[in-house]
Amino acid sequence: MIAVVVINFGDTAVTQACLSSLYENAGAAFHLIVIDNASDARSQSALRHALEARQDVTLIFNSDNRGFAAGCNQAIATVLEDPSLEAVALLNNDTLVQPGWLAEMVAALESKADMDMVAARMMRFDAPSKVDSLGIVFYKSGIASNRKHESQPLLGPCGGAALYSARLLRRLQEKTGYIFDPTFFCYAEDTDLALRARALGYRCAYADRATVLHRGGHSSGGGYNELIAYYGLRNSLFALFKNLPASFLLSNAIWLIAMQAAVVFKYLLKGKISLLWRVYRDTLKGLPRVLRARRALRQRPASDWAIYCSKQFYDRDYILAGLRTLHKRDIRPARD
Repeated sequence: MIAVVVINFGDTAVTQACLSSLYENAGAAFHLIVIDNASDARSQSALRHALEARQDVTLIFNSDNRGFAAGCNQAIATVLEDPSLEAVALLNNDTLVQPGWLAEMVAALESKADMDMVAARMMRFDAPSKVDSLGIVFYKSGIASNRKHESQPLLGPCGGAALYSARLLRRLQEKTGYIFDPTFFCYAEDTDLALRARALGYRCAYADRATVLHRGGHSSGGGYNELIAYYGLRNSLFALFKNLPASFLLSNAIWLIAMQAAVVFKYLLKGKISLLWRVYRDTLKGLPRVLRARRALRQRPASDWAIYCSKQFYDRDYILAGLRTLHKRDIRPARD
């Protein structure tokens, strides 16, 4: 059995379009699990109506917004005890599945006996010829980003369109007590999972023909806002200190410090002092928990991580785009 997990929050019309494309184009049988994170009654009713005629569906309505990480854990827990479960696919509700997506993902997972993660080809919804993500690339500055070229090292799949083997998910649950770290809420939870999986020796494939179109950031308000910035920055630091060995941190210290200096400079220039304060305050508050979590993982030497880490400081296009907009106060407050 293959389970497909979709998290819904707010805009059910977008989710319905995603689910319609999944049923039309999956190319393989699946059991659908939809978690609704406290949408309004009208949205929940529309979602229930859209799925009432479908078979093999688990639909769960939460009374509070548990975020992407805890929502995925909740969904996966409903099937993880089933011995027939082979793999779990994650699909962002703001994606549109292209023909054969799930079949191609499963084929990549089964291509080798020791393959346990699969990254999809995610293209931009507004420009389908442009790459949104080919998985996750991890840079020597300690920050992960969307992998844009197949020549870049592949750390793991982007959680917006990913496939994980059941044996990996069970191992993570057994070893670290969770699948996705629920304290992350949203953003970088897929990076954290990929780092933990790599530390345990699991491998990742890339399915070039498994394509989805991605709107990007729809559930978090669209565009770039303070919610995305806060969780992205804080969780990236959590993932770094939780998973990377001291030898990696020391050997790349100059790049790690340079990245954080650049972050501080950027947000100070944009007048986001309170955002910076919250990010670093909460990182420090969470550090004891993060350091305790390190002990559950076998720390691989820095030389092992070299094959998963890009030799670049960070994504060149992102840096150039950031430099062009330094003078703009273009980070919107998080929506309610």
